Amino acid sequence: MDGAHDLGGMQGFGAVVVRAGDVAYHEPWEGRVFALHMLVSIRNLGGGPGGRATREEMPAAEYLAASYYQRWLWSAERRLERSGRIQPGEVERMMERLRAGEPDPRREDPALAAGAVADVRSAAAPLAPASGARFAVGDQVRVRRMRPKRHTRCPRYVRGATGRVERVQGLDVPPELGAYGEPATPEPVYAVVFDSRELWGDDGRPPWTVLVDLWEHYLEEMPST
Repeated sequence: MDGAHDLGGMQGFGAVVVRAGDVAYHEPWEGRVFALHMLVSIRNLGGGPGGRATREEMPAAEYLAASYYQRWLWSAERRLERSGRIQPGEVERMMERLRAGEPDPRREDPALAAGAVADVRSAAAPLAPASGARFAVGDQVRVRRMRPKRHTRCPRYVRGATGRVERVQGLDVPPELGAYGEPATPEPVYAVVFDSRELWGDDGRPPWTVLVDLWEHYLEEMPST
């Protein structure tokens, strides 16, 4: 869906501030949120779409005010609520009990921890070769103008823009269906390169290129001249 998470090319939000260094977590709780979020997926504990698609439902003002892992915590809570494993408001009630002095609940499960670590470290299966691909390397393509009503992997800033196919990545399930667990036929995915001037115009700086992975149904052939 189009929302506050897709700000590429938009103005008025200030400079992008990136913390220096390669530290994975800047606060201890962030690592715990990452572990919690991964367990929800690995153990199939959540309901509804996956974490990314759920985060896109976060109200815009809350999304922009939240940090990266605050958004992850929000989506983990929503998914656990949808599966019925926790009830709305249960987290807040537990927070009040902890503030009142109740001991922090803990559970040691080395086997579960080891299994989760192994799952995270396992390499993803490569995409199947894209037989029957409609486009080939070097083809000029245009991204369809569209306004999806739910999760998509087509950024707004490339819609309507013209680019060139640099690679055919392979076959993958369209995210508009796969994120929701709906049956779908895998389709070719292309690495499409765009000139910055095509996306954002000439601003006086030297142009650069942007490479975006796009599913075949996002693309259309350029009209013949």
